Amino acid sequence: MNPLSELSFQIAMTLDGRSSTYIMGPLAGLELARFIPHPPPVFLLDDAVSSLHAPWLEQMQAACTPQDPPIMIIPGGEQTKTLAKLEEIYNWLAETGTTRDKTLEAAGGGAVLDIAGLAAATWRRGLDFVAIPTTLLAMVDAAIGGKTALNTAGLKNPVGCFHPASGIIADPGFLITLPCRCWRDGMAELIKTAAIGDEDLFRSIHRSRARLNNLFAGEGDDDPVPGVLGSIDWKSWIAGAAVVKARIVQRDFREQGLRRSLNLGHTLGHALEALSMGTDRPLSHGQAVAVGMAVVFRIAAERNLCPLDEAVMMIEILEACGLPTRCRAPDPAALDRALLGDKKNMSRGGLYWVLPRGIGRMDIHGLVETSELLKWLD
Repeated sequence: MNPLSELSFQIAMTLDGRSSTYIMGPLAGLELARFIPHPPPVFLLDDAVSSLHAPWLEQMQAACTPQDPPIMIIPGGEQTKTLAKLEEIYNWLAETGTTRDKTLEAAGGGAVLDIAGLAAATWRRGLDFVAIPTTLLAMVDAAIGGKTALNTAGLKNPVGCFHPASGIIADPGFLITLPCRCWRDGMAELIKTAAIGDEDLFRSIHRSRARLNNLFAGEGDDDPVPGVLGSIDWKSWIAGAAVVKARIVQRDFREQGLRRSLNLGHTLGHALEALSMGTDRPLSHGQAVAVGMAVVFRIAAERNLCPLDEAVMMIEILEACGLPTRCRAPDPAALDRALLGDKKNMSRGGLYWVLPRGIGRMDIHGLVETSELLKWLD
């Protein structure tokens, strides 16, 4: 047995007939070689990760190829998910002579993995792809399940495809340099996933809200969080969220039913995030999703769909993490336009919402009026 495997938590998935393995652990990166059938691979790196973790990235690269692989460095964040940046990646793949039998490895947060996955899916009609998530959000959500995307036409993620990574290498050591704002964004997705499919994890997070408040509710958005890795059992929390998402995406890879539950908070969240771009107070993905979850839990509690105490627990956890639970309501017409542009909007039936019936129980066919959203936003 590979001794590295004994130190790692692993999930084996089959997504759309393709094998996809999630590996988490302090030495997970040294297992990269098993996902590289034809070395050398090519690497797409988040600029912050490449500067802050250069020695470890070099070790990971050396473990999977003796050669110096081609490397492209791009900025992280939603602003990188554009058609122009995708074309830059295509030009780089052409210049480096990347053939169809090569593997594209990407290290970074959710935005970098989104556009890298799309490039891998479409270059030469499909390269093998390995994701190295370096943020909490990416480790518990973005890297798992094969969704790729970019932003265009003023909308969030309208262009993309399904292209699962053959390997997902999650090393919690990358999180030590993560700014506080990125921890909060990741907590929004971790809380969401727990609320959908792991009541024990959700209640564990709720019991830890005093520690979460001490870690994340203060100032210093752009600074790392001192002592964060030793304050919480992150391995158990990340593993728990990864198991929930893996279970769901294996049962419904192309989002025909069950997988829609993973959009809890995202329907409103994506609209708010898109509308806030270019304003003086843009919402991050995690902030927008947090507001979205708070609003749908309030709506569900008001309708007596969800127990009030569980809705209160959700609000308490989000606030403990320094995440917003309301924001200034946008213009109703602009909000309607943003919601109509949601990629989940169907020609038949319109836009269905994920409404909680309680922790671990989601209604994926909910209907919500704009007036209800506006009521609970402000």
